[in-house]
Amino acid sequence: MTVDPKYEYASESSLQHANYMKNSKAIGVLWGVFTICFAIIVVVVFIQPHWLGDTQESRGTGHFGLWQACRMVQDGQDVICEGKLTDFNSIPTPAFRAATVFIGLSVVIILLCICCMVLFFVFHSSTVFHICGWMQVFCGE
Repeated sequence: MTVDPKYEYASESSLQHANYMKNSKAIGVLWGVFTICFAIIVVVVFIQPHWLGDTQESRGTGHFGLWQACRMVQDGQDVICEGKLTDFNSIPTPAFRAATVFIGLSVVIILLCICCMVLFFVFHSSTVFHICGWMQVFCGE
């Protein structure tokens, strides 16, 4: 007795479809995890006043971040800081002002992207992948 090839092909096709769906869900979960990690990084960069700096022993000790720059006073005891997120004109240079605006927009877009991941329950997964993908492209530029 021989097996008809069309039935064998149909069962193999359903097996491939099940494997594809399983892998697509795993990719969706992985994408969500990486999106949350990226959101944490962007929010920390935006919120932290200063995150790059020198040690106490280096010459010209100071530190700066996206919207605040601090330097030591000559006596070495006090730190003078310039820039406040609430006062946009106090940010030291126009380049840092522009970077603050772009990172702020990036924070808003990536948080919206995380909220859009709920759409997996409503829409087809490829639609949600396209929406979130384009949001992340604009977030990263």
